[in-house]
Amino acid sequence: MQSSEIDAVRQQAILSSLAGFPFLLIYSFVWIAAGALSYVVPSSFAPWLYLLGGVPAAPLAIALERRVGYIRITGPDPLLPLTLQILFVQIVAIPAVMIVWSLAPNYVPVAFAAVVGGHFLPFQWVYRTPLYGVLGVVVAGGAYLIGALFGQKSIHYTGFFVGAVLLAGAFLARSHAKATWLASQHAAPQGDATDAASPRR
Repeated sequence: MQSSEIDAVRQQAILSSLAGFPFLLIYSFVWIAAGALSYVVPSSFAPWLYLLGGVPAAPLAIALERRVGYIRITGPDPLLPLTLQILFVQIVAIPAVMIVWSLAPNYVPVAFAAVVGGHFLPFQWVYRTPLYGVLGVVVAGGAYLIGALFGQKSIHYTGFFVGAVLLAGAFLARSHAKATWLASQHAAPQGDATDAASPRR
């Protein structure tokens, strides 16, 4: 695949998903909800809130993505295998989180935030923005600082912190997608941005 084709595929990814806006938005609420519910559920169950929250969130994010993108992908997505491999990084890292759980359950959100932050890094290439590099460092580093500063209370605070960062990142990602959309409209006639996608609006 030539460089121009790769750039076109990456632009398609940005416009069809608003540069990941739906996933950042939905998962921001998942983290915030986990932080809030950790105050009311038994302490032994609180770590499960962070690990299981993504199960219902994923289909919601996918459904939202299909509704809000600037374009609709009508053909096979060439970046799908890469995206799935990036997402599976979190699953592969679960054993490390389980070790933390067995030793210090209240630090599970801190460990999981490090995994989430690390999996963001490749998306700065996919979506052509340093935003995901910043998100990765802030989520992982910030969660570590919360664990170091607040100890056992990080089971609560990490959820609010990561959720707030993801929420801010969601709207920054949407702004990036909008700028990409406007640039594509100035650079080419309506509908010519990619061969594999059709304009939605």
